[in-house]
Amino acid sequence: MHYRVRLADVIAAHDEALTYGGRAGVVNLGGIESAISLPYAGYHRSISRKAAALLRSLVQNHGFVDGNKRTALLITDLFIRRSGYHLNLDPKERFDDLIVDVASGRVGFDELVPWFKARLVRR
Repeated sequence: MHYRVRLADVIAAHDEALTYGGRAGVVNLGGIESAISLPYAGYHRSISRKAAALLRSLVQNHGFVDGNKRTALLITDLFIRRSGYHLNLDPKERFDDLIVDVASGRVGFDELVPWFKARLVRR
């Protein structure tokens, strides 16, 4: 069973993300709720598909005034850890670079799934 991200998790992560700078505020609560419900809609059974759906949706739905990418990073990490996994990254890889690529449209869901699949390790 994978951890189910709650709205309270996202709000707390957003507050943490803003400690690094940015403006507070929610502009699209429905977009946030949609993003965190997508992984559990029944289409995404594997941890890699759920992580990809969650990350992509949080980045692209722009639920907050600022800090959407940072919040997506924190929430995806929380989801992975609380589901009993960790990301095994090459020392040269940076998770935040991937998120920037998602935000810019260079990386989509179909590229995210194998990326996560290759790096997620059960604890």
